[in-house]
Amino acid sequence: MPSHLYIHVPFCDGKCHYCGFFSVVAAPSVIELYSTLPAREYDCHLTSMPELGKVPLRTLYMGGGTPAMLGNDGLKRLADALAKRLSFDTLEEWTVEITPASASAALFATLSTIGVNRISIGVQSFDDTILSRIGRRHDAQAAITAVKRAQDAGFVNTGIDLIAGLPGVTPTLWSETLERAISLSLTHLSVYALIVESGTPLARQVEDGLELPGDDDQLAALAQAETALGEAGFARYEISNYALPGFECRHNLAVWRGHDFLGLGPSAASRVGRMRWTNSEDLEEYIHAVKHDAPPPADSTALDAVEDAEERVIFALRLSEGIDLAAEASRFPALAGKVGVWEQRLADLVVHGITERVGDRWRLTARGREVCDAVLRELV
Repeated sequence: MPSHLYIHVPFCDGKCHYCGFFSVVAAPSVIELYSTLPAREYDCHLTSMPELGKVPLRTLYMGGGTPAMLGNDGLKRLADALAKRLSFDTLEEWTVEITPASASAALFATLSTIGVNRISIGVQSFDDTILSRIGRRHDAQAAITAVKRAQDAGFVNTGIDLIAGLPGVTPTLWSETLERAISLSLTHLSVYALIVESGTPLARQVEDGLELPGDDDQLAALAQAETALGEAGFARYEISNYALPGFECRHNLAVWRGHDFLGLGPSAASRVGRMRWTNSEDLEEYIHAVKHDAPPPADSTALDAVEDAEERVIFALRLSEGIDLAAEASRFPALAGKVGVWEQRLADLVVHGITERVGDRWRLTARGREVCDAVLRELV
């Protein structure tokens, strides 16, 4: 049963050119209604999984979209509804994603009041021209102000997201971006490689001739980030994530380490026992189902014991800590037949500089992180 809860808030005031996540622009009445629905969806799951209510909640992550679109009153309603069903006494980490444009002092006061203790701000770039080009609705100064407001409100654990490989970003501009981020006394940075998602404005721009940095340029930008952030004391604990010691995202670590998690909201994913499912991206269907006390439509898959074990273990290779196959086979007995095969395949990759063994743990090298998806396919 999951101790980790994700809530998707599918509202934005517009669509960034690169964004492939489910989000919509909605009427105020719809947004107001939505603040009551994740808790009601939780009740639906509680009916089919009564043991869910006995599991202590350890992490809560609210993403989007833009959770701040719920407004201060909506955020309070959502928190109050959850508090009636879940004990927050055991909660170690409560993250909320925000945008610089939504980062008012009143918002941070509300988040502090309801118990949030971790802030993730979607900055992406500190260059106004680049921000405009990718459809962001804030400028560099707004991003800097957002970080300062979060810190002034007492949020010690504040991080930002950046995107490497954006069109028009030279190595010099990228270096300036990293230096600006480092200067903000952050505890966490996510540095994502730009991905062209099908159906996005960016994908259409590329079809129309927009040139993006090549693979080598993008890898160079990621390496540049690792060097700069490492020198500033940040550890790359996961392929796209850096943190000061003790400030790694506990919610995401739980997911990468193969623990159960429950997702609420349209497009939210869940992993409970041998079942995994993803809610439909249809907001109207979601609202209709949950208002009638029914689980929302979802695409679900039942896994056998081996599939379950493989899926839970393999993604930990994304982490710098790597995996101890013997320990994982003890944790998941169905994996026992795979250990020898995986050990050999990982050992074969050592000669190519892709994997390395440190003590009892296998992990990816710097080169291995560049081809992580290919390594995972090699194993499963």
